[in-house]
Parts: sequence; structure tokens; C-alpha cells
Amino acid sequence: MRRMRLAATAAGAAVFALVVSGCSLSDDPGDFDRAPETVGTDLKAADTSDLQLPLLVDPLELVEPGWDLPVQSAGSTFLSAHAGEDSLTYSAVNTKGTELWQAERPSGCTGFTVTADGDTPLAVLTDSESTTDCDEDVTASAYDLTTGKKTWGPVEVPGPLRGPGTVFAPEDAPANEAVVLDPATGQPVEESDGADADGVSRLGEYQGLILSIIGGKLVASEDGKSVWEHSLKDNDWDADQLAPTAGAATGEGFIHLDAGGGVGPVFDRDSGDLLDDDARGVARDANTAAVVTLGKAGLTVIDDLGKNELPVSVPKSVHLEAAAGGLLYLREGGKLRVHNAATGSLARGYKADGSGVVAIPDVLTGEGLGTLRAGDRTLLATDRVVEESGG
Repeated sequence: MRRMRLAATAAGAAVFALVVSGCSLSDDPGDFDRAPETVGTDLKAADTSDLQLPLLVDPLELVEPGWDLPVQSAGSTFLSAHAGEDSLTYSAVNTKGTELWQAERPSGCTGFTVTADGDTPLAVLTDSESTTDCDEDVTASAYDLTTGKKTWGPVEVPGPLRGPGTVFAPEDAPANEAVVLDPATGQPVEESDGADADGVSRLGEYQGLILSIIGGKLVASEDGKSVWEHSLKDNDWDADQLAPTAGAATGEGFIHLDAGGGVGPVFDRDSGDLLDDDARGVARDANTAAVVTLGKAGLTVIDDLGKNELPVSVPKSVHLEAAAGGLLYLREGGKLRVHNAATGSLARGYKADGSGVVAIPDVLTGEGLGTLRAGDRTLLATDRVVEESGG
């Protein structure tokens, strides 16, 4: 299950904050049916005449699901929510442009995640029946991502979804008060190997892999067994500072942590190999399966052949926006430039005579299908090819 999630999350975080601050208008969470409703509707093609589209998706038909929250996905199915006046409407849409199901939640229940129980992708949504802010009496429920069928829940949790993955905690609570739910059962993950629960800090859940700080070590465990670990002391990591990066998703195949100031290590999710120890940005190209990091050494492309440091100038004002189709999208202020991921040279990512708002790759599959961000719009590139108009 390969897909690409961008390391740059500033735009998504801004939208997230806007939704949270702008939608909780009352304490009444609303009386509506929480159960997902099957839809099965093919969305109409979106009007993209005012956009500059990446050449990667230029031949494809795009749809606009109306999403306001950052997008998460697994395989060929994407999930996000539209913010209405009094509620959120979550919807799952696949790469055929078909809306699969919808589910309503109170306006402040913006916490959601996509995880997995083995090979089954799951959508975990939060809820509250006492407040629209979703900060009290919070519950979580899991649904099959492709069908909307409930797999477990509602399960009471100690606070809103903190993430990454199924991590829940009261607002501003330290990491050692966080609870992680097992994606397979919805039950809190128990300590293993005799670990004292009071000495464990939960950092994240990544498709069933639980990342914790236990006894001076960064420990990744799955099914109750340790998979890999790193010594905090040997790597000069402070347990009080080490945390997931803002807006981190869980299915890219890598884990990026903040060791202070937004800079920190990047690990291979499965092996625990340290890919970079001082990255301030990271992205995965789902088309090539390469992981790209932006750190002190500049841009580094990591794939099956090893590490390739690119000869590209990247001052601190430059952000890594995306990696897709063998191209890197870098932003500095309001300017976007595209580089070849193999050579570092400037590349053509858009039509030379294009005009309008620039659409940037967001969450893509290995086939180059998925979401784009264009200003405040989120579009989804489908497997439907644009029909040429007769001349």
C-alpha cells in the first residue's frame, strides 16, 4: 500500500485552525445520524480553467469533493470532511471519482485518522454527544474505509485525537497521559515487557506500529512485540522534546520526529533505519518509492540504491512541498520551483504558458492519482481521462 503524503503541512494546519475556530457556534452537538451512509455517486468533473495543473495529472479528469480538512488516504481511497454551519460531513472518495460513503459529526470533531487492521484500511472518527467542540465526553469509532461498515466503537477516550494515528489525550496533556487504541480492536494498547505505564510516553500509531519512549529508548512495537529501538542518549535526543512533527500522517512508510525547533530524525517505518538525523522537511514519492529529506545536507533522495545528495541551494526560507513523479516541488515565499529528483536540475512541472492558481500535489498513489491543493481548494485527480473536445 504505497502512497505519498507531503511533509509540508502549513496549509493544512491553517485550514484545520480555521475550521476549529469558525464552526463551534453552540454547545449543542446536534441530533443527527452518526452512522455512515452509502452514497455510490460519481462526482462531476471540476472546473479547472482557472488553475495551473501539474503535468503529472494534466490528462486526468479532476473532481472536487468539497473538503475543508487535510486529506488522508489508504490505497485508492481518500478521506476528509466538509465543514458546514453546524456539522462536519466526512466523505470517502476513490480514484474513480466515486463518493463511497458519508458520515456526520459535530462541527468541532475535526480529529480523524486513517489506519489499518492488517490489510483492511480503517477510518477512525471522533464524536461527542455533549459538546460541538469535541473536547469533552469524546469517543472514537472505526469504519472500513472503503465501505463505511463499522468495525468497532464507540470507545471512550481521554480527550481529542492528538495523533499521529489513534493517539488520544486531553488538551495540553503531556505524552505520558496519552492513550493509543489498537486499530484492530479499539482497546487501549497495554504495556509489554513489564514496562511501567507511568514511564511510557506514546508518540504515535503508524498503521499498527506503536512508537513510544520507554526507559530512555525510542521503541517501536507491533502486536505487543518490540520491532526496533534507538537509544535516546546515544543520539542526543531529549525525551521531553522529542515529538511527532505537526500534521504527520501515518502511511508513508517513514516516521519524522521533531527533536526541537521543527528539526529531527527520519526513520524507515518497518526497519527503523535512521534515514536522516536533522531533517526539517520530508516527503515520499509514491511513484518511485523514494523518500526525500530536507536538512543540513540540503536535499537528499533515499531509495533502494542508497542516498543521493542533490546539488540544490536550499536556504532555510525554502520548504519542501511535494515529491511526485520523479520531481520535487520547492516553495520559497509565494514562488514555486520544480527540480528533477535524480539530478537536482530545474525541471518543467507545468505548462510553460499556464496561468491561474498553481495546484500542488498533495496525497498521491503510485499511479499518480490523488489530491492536489490549489489555494483553498482540494481537488482529486481520478483515473478518468479528460475527453478532447472536437475542433
